[in-house]
Amino acid sequence: MNPLVRRSVLRGAGGVLAAPMIARFARAAEITWRFGHVAPLDTPLHQRLLEAADAIAKRSDGRMELRIIGEGRAGIQSGLLAQVRGGGMEMTVASGAQLTPLLALAAIPSIGFLFDDQGKLWPAMDEDLGRLIRAQIATQIGVEVLDKIWDFGFHHITTGNRPIRTAADLAGLKIRTQIDAGQMDLFRSLNALPVVITLPYLRAALEQRQLDGQEGMLALITHARLHEVQAYCAMTHHAWDGLWVCVNPAAWKKLPERLRGIAANALNGAASRQREDILKQEVSLRDSLSQSGMMFTEVDRASFRDALRRQGYYARAKAKFGEAAWAVIQKASGVAA
Repeated sequence: MNPLVRRSVLRGAGGVLAAPMIARFARAAEITWRFGHVAPLDTPLHQRLLEAADAIAKRSDGRMELRIIGEGRAGIQSGLLAQVRGGGMEMTVASGAQLTPLLALAAIPSIGFLFDDQGKLWPAMDEDLGRLIRAQIATQIGVEVLDKIWDFGFHHITTGNRPIRTAADLAGLKIRTQIDAGQMDLFRSLNALPVVITLPYLRAALEQRQLDGQEGMLALITHARLHEVQAYCAMTHHAWDGLWVCVNPAAWKKLPERLRGIAANALNGAASRQREDILKQEVSLRDSLSQSGMMFTEVDRASFRDALRRQGYYARAKAKFGEAAWAVIQKASGVAA
């Protein structure tokens, strides 16, 4: 299941389709664009997109209208990207995981233990590393990409039988992972035993001790009530993904320069505010899970990086992405192969 589809990941439940938050003007907009996504309507993603749409209408004096269509009402995630590439829709968001089959470099932010937290992540994604990935998305996938990537969240590890504090604690751990070759390589390199189980069966597998743990975002833990069958959560921040705003290139070039600037500034500004929302949300979710009895541990990240380096994990990543890309990765993260 594509992670964007899960309410658990972006937190929230659906409702009726909200009308776009567009300022009303006496005349109809000269230009009307559609922005489709699959997140629930009460998530920071949808709410900040509505704010951006309102800002675009106001700053353009009603010349441009951006209609935000959420909750998959305009199509499934892969279909939305196909529509944008083909010209059937002007804008959508796409995660790195979604883009990776089309472009290997899109998986760079999900390299294991690359960034400690958001404080180190954002400078990298807003500067050289982000520019590298954006340029490749534009040339290889054929869409325009706005400067600011939106936050899709860090992953952490939960366990039922013991806390995780160092890399050695993962040895022999049966852990549920995504259907992702890179993620499975990460955990195998840490001497864990990755197992693929779909989300509907995850809670039962943990409760019946078929698995020792799982990895995912705090919103997933909350939504799936995993805290009821998992005692510990290690704040590993071991993988991250984001959401790129993708734009149909023909529509973008056709848009008058002033309106391009208005749209880009409004959406990039909304991305910055959404990042703050997600950070606050993680703090709130951690507090709520703690009150429910889940015990949180901080980890020795250096032990994980050392173990991965010894197992050749970073050397394989360097070979996969190439010398030039790895130089940018190492400069941004400080992680050496």
